Amino acid sequence: MGSASAVFVGLATLDLSYAVGRYPAEDSKTQADDLFLGAGGPAANAAVTYAFLSGRTPRLVTALGKHALAELIRDDLHRCGVEAVDLTPEADGQPPVSSIIVATEAATRTIVSLDGSRIRPVLEDAAGQLAGAAMVLVDGHYDEPALRMAAAARAAGIPVVLDAGRWRPLHAELLPLVDIAICSAAFEPPGVQSDSLAAVFDFLHTAGPDRVAISRGDHPIAYSAPAGRGEIAVRASRAVDTLAAGDILHGAFCHFHAGGEDFATALTHAAEVATLSCGFVGTREWMRHLRKRRDQSMR
Repeated sequence: MGSASAVFVGLATLDLSYAVGRYPAEDSKTQADDLFLGAGGPAANAAVTYAFLSGRTPRLVTALGKHALAELIRDDLHRCGVEAVDLTPEADGQPPVSSIIVATEAATRTIVSLDGSRIRPVLEDAAGQLAGAAMVLVDGHYDEPALRMAAAARAAGIPVVLDAGRWRPLHAELLPLVDIAICSAAFEPPGVQSDSLAAVFDFLHTAGPDRVAISRGDHPIAYSAPAGRGEIAVRASRAVDTLAAGDILHGAFCHFHAGGEDFATALTHAAEVATLSCGFVGTREWMRHLRKRRDQSMR
């Protein structure tokens, strides 16, 4: 593992993801086919993906605390090669926990979660977290750390990537500090219809980012950059679990872009990784298969 080459700022959760063929009936008991238990959350999943693909040690700036469940998150991140910087080390409350049902026959998932909205972490030394960083990603879940890290990165000339799932009030302050915004199809800024790609692009470019992408599930990724606008095809494949596919896309994009690939090329390769992840249950199984594929190609 090398020094931190990317910094991820935002949410880390404990994920309990149950795989079933189809959703259970109300007030019933169901035997799960599989279970994933480990660290989750947009920034955490992106950091884990980055660590796996790059072989480096990314830094995750988040809130964990000293609750027993937080130790499970911390230990899992460590095993995945992620350095966790805990902004709430003395907090004894329960960390964010997500319970997830994945219906593999339809490749859909339902999440019930207490996210980090009740937590107010404070980041004192943003510049100090940037040592060795070539890129910073913020997921917008913790307002103060996100703004401080983005501002510090902007001052240091380090590109800032925004993971924008849904519009948050924080985005109004954060977007002027962002270089690249990678949004979901559900991202709908105030007064802008999300089904109008041109309107979303124009809004974001006016707000700050000069490169924007919108992921749309198995539909092509739409992007807009100074060189022009276009689409990136998403390879057709059978999906069984789409949990964290967007997070994996963001982490893979940071890996490829920090490694020197241009915006569109990095998006293309990141989409291939995200698509691969959807073919397996859980957010990590794809790594084992990709590692096996790499090993076989080297023989």
